[in-house]
Amino acid sequence: MAWEYTVGAGYYYGHMGNSANNSAYIKEFYENQGGFTQASIVGMIANIDHESYLNPGQGEHGKQMDNDYGYGLYMWTPARTKILAYADHDPLGRPWYDGTLQLEFSLSNIPQTWIKSKAYPYSWEEYKQITDYNLATRVFFYNFERGTWHDELDTYTSYWATVLYGDIPPVPDPPLPPSPDEEDEDLAAWIIMKLTKLFG
Repeated sequence: MAWEYTVGAGYYYGHMGNSANNSAYIKEFYENQGGFTQASIVGMIANIDHESYLNPGQGEHGKQMDNDYGYGLYMWTPARTKILAYADHDPLGRPWYDGTLQLEFSLSNIPQTWIKSKAYPYSWEEYKQITDYNLATRVFFYNFERGTWHDELDTYTSYWATVLYGDIPPVPDPPLPPSPDEEDEDLAAWIIMKLTKLFG
């Protein structure tokens, strides 16, 4: 078994089913690190599914593989200063679209760029201990991915919790809080992170 990938900005893996092979790699990688709950792993996989269809070769759709935009499982932006720079210094000479290389990068990149939101004031270490699947997906989205929430993330969460661990999480209730806004105590840090994503 090997990573499945297609390098390109216009390619779509079907969400969920077609990416079962890659999800198994991601699950095993984080389990082998230790310190992650099942829910925290599913929360990351649901977000990866939303960002890149679990395709490590994915570029930001419509951007023609522009290095100033997102690449990879987590859609690192700008790619040139993140996953491309990391791959350039890989002692094994692996390409940026190598899934394992990307997961290794995530271990340093996620903690460095994690921002606790007012709605979900969890640190990265606290996130790793979450046991509620839907909560984990939300915390990861608002504190790492950031942006505009899409309800299909709940569908991905339910799917991967069932496929990978045999659990069926309940429908989330109450509804989501809003995205970070002027009242967010971490707004300044959030704006800096957004500018970094845009301009490097």
